[in-house]
Amino acid sequence: MLKPIDLRFNYPILENQNAEFQELLKETLGNPLQLLSTDPTGGSYRDKEVGAKWLSQPGFPVNPDDVYLGGGGHHACIVAILAAKLQNKTIAVEEFTYSNFKSAAALLNLKLVPCKVDEFGLIPASLSEICLSNNIDALFTMATVSNPLGTVLPIERRREIVSIARENNLIIIEDDAYGFLEDQLLPNFFHLAPERSFYVYSFSKPYAQGIKTSYLLAPENYSQQVTDTLRLTSSNSSPLLSNVLNNLIESGQMSRVIREKQIGGAERQASVKTLLNGYNFSGHKNGWHVWLKLPDQIKSSELNSRLEKEGVLIVPSVGFSADTPVYEGAIRIALGGESDFSRVAEGIEIIKKLIS
Repeated sequence: MLKPIDLRFNYPILENQNAEFQELLKETLGNPLQLLSTDPTGGSYRDKEVGAKWLSQPGFPVNPDDVYLGGGGHHACIVAILAAKLQNKTIAVEEFTYSNFKSAAALLNLKLVPCKVDEFGLIPASLSEICLSNNIDALFTMATVSNPLGTVLPIERRREIVSIARENNLIIIEDDAYGFLEDQLLPNFFHLAPERSFYVYSFSKPYAQGIKTSYLLAPENYSQQVTDTLRLTSSNSSPLLSNVLNNLIESGQMSRVIREKQIGGAERQASVKTLLNGYNFSGHKNGWHVWLKLPDQIKSSELNSRLEKEGVLIVPSVGFSADTPVYEGAIRIALGGESDFSRVAEGIEIIKKLIS
């Protein structure tokens, strides 16, 4: 049986990562007793110091006391929801939002209300409008390189959304899973509104899927709730993974890998632009996925079934749509699940054949 062409996942591993990581792992394992101990819930002092430095920007310093170590990004998002006591509440989201946040919402009985988006991301006027007609408690957003659209929210809109959040007393949860691909430095919502924002930075995409460690920034007045939720959902972070992460960052290896992934993403986007010339698609300039609009007569769920039979795996738009009824008019094509780009190109040619 032939291996399917995987255009679902975008966790690219670079060719040189293996050798570099082996050397770093040897260094990390040099003090095994340290790795067998337990760290305080939310991370050790070193973890928080490294995290604060990594997440700070000029004009927006991060206090180590506001940094918490969680598991992967999913875990940190759920910790934010539970700590802010948003279960059974109403959350505003982009009309196309992260599919696993939809799953978390179903698990925690969250009602999702979609906001309109354009080529720049969430439209502030849409958020303001739904706040008038719904009892909105929070906003979940992927402001920088959104999944699936790849949009980047301009600073002016970020400030406008902060004003709306303050006027309506909204909690903001920002998942920055793909923000590392954007080379323009933009403040996140915790930088702009630390009194009401939870910010999640995970490392599965920037480095590798096995680095199940994330940073969570949380408002000072939620410190006890975050600590309690982390303790009850994971006991504490893994000293092995947290020390690996600290060494990746302090050695400069994390920054090098991120820059190489930005370059690699740009190269694949350029190739896809040629392959999909004449088709309606969008993607971030350095992104590892694209959003392909379908002809009106084709539904994404039906196309997904047909592509599976052809040995091509994609994600239909129904997985991302927060609307009712769900939007069927697009698919997400990931570019990082196949290390050999010729297989990505082969998969795209099959997609073109089925939608033409």
